[in-house]
Amino acid sequence: MILEWPHPQIDQDWDSGKHQWREITPLAYQQLLKATTLLYRVRDAFMQAEPVDVLAGGDGLYVCCKEQQGFYFARLLPGHDWCKRDSLPVPLPKAGADLWLESFKGEF
Repeated sequence: MILEWPHPQIDQDWDSGKHQWREITPLAYQQLLKATTLLYRVRDAFMQAEPVDVLAGGDGLYVCCKEQQGFYFARLLPGHDWCKRDSLPVPLPKAGADLWLESFKGEF
């Protein structure tokens, strides 16, 4: 499922210990990119500078987004884990899947 906005899903993922990327719309990615200053930015990823929460050890918990193969993803990540952003694979759609038809799955 592609999220039009990553909150509250990515917050719930973090709270439940499910550390995973969630697919978001390109518009959500652009809005998150422009919403605030950035702590980190590379060609295909960024981390917002405004923490969503402060962890027990004092490190901030931030929104982190990335683009891969034309798809956009978001998750929460501690600031000190920026370098680990690529260690968790993104859930890319299956090759050859009809994404338009998949979006209606269960609607009929």
